Amino acid sequence: MFSIFWEDFWRSSGLPWEDVLLRVFLAALIGFLLGLEREISHHPAGMKTHMLVCLGSALASLIACEMSIYAFQNLPQTRLDVSRIASGVVSGMGFIGAGAIMKSRDGTMVTGITTAATLWVTACLGLAIGMGEFRISIVTFVVVLFSTLFLKRAEKRFFVQKRERSIDIMLLDKQETLPFLDSYFESKKVRVISFEYKRNPDHRTTSGDPIYTCRYTIRVPHGMVFVAMMRDLAMVENILEVYETLHGKEAALDYRKSEEEKGNELS
Repeated sequence: MFSIFWEDFWRSSGLPWEDVLLRVFLAALIGFLLGLEREISHHPAGMKTHMLVCLGSALASLIACEMSIYAFQNLPQTRLDVSRIASGVVSGMGFIGAGAIMKSRDGTMVTGITTAATLWVTACLGLAIGMGEFRISIVTFVVVLFSTLFLKRAEKRFFVQKRERSIDIMLLDKQETLPFLDSYFESKKVRVISFEYKRNPDHRTTSGDPIYTCRYTIRVPHGMVFVAMMRDLAMVENILEVYETLHGKEAALDYRKSEEEKGNELS
């Protein structure tokens, strides 16, 4: 009985063995390389996850190919819709991708969106490899690897200024509130670029407590919901007001505009 099983195992009525091995190993290689980039970048879904996703998708495509060949050879009158297997894999990847997206309890941080998208593309690559579409798979793989490796560097170099914001915070009890702000920014991975402290003797509460004004120029990380961060700061007991201000070139242009308006009024 074992010999019959062994003969059936090696006898191929569909795809030849070398074709199956090529598709499986190519899917494993592409999944490994895409996962390696995520692993180096310290993201939750790494080499094993991407390799398994790509292999699973390739397996689904291989099964669809084998079913098509078997139906064509043995059941010529049967209509077989193999596209349902591919659509099931693509839609099912939405659940796995959702598991890679993480949102903080306070709603200020959303991470893992790029990893979820990479997993989804890896599944599509596995489907294409399993179908034998090697040119499409390799070209898409190169483009995906380029986007995850080089676009990240370009984004850090050319768009980092876009994430710089300046906020003014009016607070009480500076000895308690300032250390809290430092720890809050550190926990949210917000980089403090500059800090200004102002004390106006005329600014006091109705009970006579002094009001301090601090200006922070910060760099907001990816996934940070800036409005949610401002809301969290406004909920702190010792913070009276928090609002965004202009900084850098925008502040210089605003200052120049105000000076021109003053000059026009005097003239």
